[in-house]
Amino acid sequence: MSWIPNIPVPSVNSADNVYFSDVVGNKDDDENGTSISSHVFKTDTHDHAAAKVYPTMAVGATVTKSALAWTLGALSVVVPAGTIPDNFDIHGINFDSVPDNGVYEIVLYAGPSGSQVEIGRTRFTRTAATDIELESPFMCQIQAPHTEIWAALAGSNTSATAIVISLRYHMY
Repeated sequence: MSWIPNIPVPSVNSADNVYFSDVVGNKDDDENGTSISSHVFKTDTHDHAAAKVYPTMAVGATVTKSALAWTLGALSVVVPAGTIPDNFDIHGINFDSVPDNGVYEIVLYAGPSGSQVEIGRTRFTRTAATDIELESPFMCQIQAPHTEIWAALAGSNTSATAIVISLRYHMY
């Protein structure tokens, strides 16, 4: 096979982009790279990694909204720091208990106390005719291992409603 050119293979997760092979990537590129191989790895892992729930086999995290309409309540820890050992992203928010009717907006944040950054939000409604124990689809960027996840809640009603949530996520 002497007619096949000897193309140098880049190092794992290389960002050099000097040669075509740098753009294509290394077969061991992972979610931290920028090559085509890295993007294929992320897409495959995103679509096929086993779903996980936090907390698993336990009561979810309580998040309480402000008693004022459309005002975020206090931040609540949903996933403590050091809990998820690998890179991860969140695919859904499970609303395990929503006792009061209303339209709600929940915001998720990542980072240590005092340095939280918003990673996404979603809206849901509970009416007198239905319960809201469901999962809302959610998307965010890949989070680093051991990242602490927080939530804050706002809504249309004027009660300090406390809801219980859990998260569906997967690791890379």
